[in-house]
Amino acid sequence: MRGWESPAYVHPDNAAVLERARRNALRATHTTLLSPFDPIVWDRARARTLFDFDYRIECYTPEPKRRWGYFVLPILRRGRLVGRLDAKAHRSDGVFEVKALYLEPDEPVTAELAADVAAAIQACAAWHGTPRVTLRKCDPRAFGAALRKAL
Repeated sequence: MRGWESPAYVHPDNAAVLERARRNALRATHTTLLSPFDPIVWDRARARTLFDFDYRIECYTPEPKRRWGYFVLPILRRGRLVGRLDAKAHRSDGVFEVKALYLEPDEPVTAELAADVAAAIQACAAWHGTPRVTLRKCDPRAFGAALRKAL
């Protein structure tokens, strides 16, 4: 990537995928919630350079100074970081609570985005053993309505 000086590593098993990416023949189709420790975001400079996404885990930040929440998960959609959500799995109640979800400012609200994000949230909730999903706060609000419908 132009302007990126740091080394990057690819496992030899992924050489063919790397070559497809170099030819711009690789299309991202997956949507998922990332851990704060995922290599995409733990290197903050790389996340800013590659995705124009400023990310910081705030669980070590005093609550009054948090902007996004305690344990915020970036949302990766089809090769782009489109937002972030603060969630809590209430395993004893079977509830996956999305305390707050924030789309990036330039992200258009569409039914397709809502469906993709809903599927990613449901997959994460199922993995945690919390099949019931609740959504408290969403910014923009219009996305909250579309997401609730998709959930």
